[in-house]
Amino acid sequence: MSFQPQSLEHLVEKIRHLPLERVAEVEDFVDFLCERTKREQINKPHTALDFPVLSAGQWPQELELSREEIYGDDGR
Repeated sequence: MSFQPQSLEHLVEKIRHLPLERVAEVEDFVDFLCERTKREQINKPHTALDFPVLSAGQWPQELELSREEIYGDDGR
């Protein structure tokens, strides 16, 4: 939504013609909109980061990753 400066001036002029208690309501509503916008930006779903994938290559065929091979088998 594009907001032109003359539209903003027109809005301010409308607010100037309101009774003071109505101006306070407008201010409260604007504060509400600002807070809601902040919350929406905080809760916006994040996009996945595009980290480079580093490869160490293929695992050696003879590599054994069993517990017994790594720590030894002492009868436990």
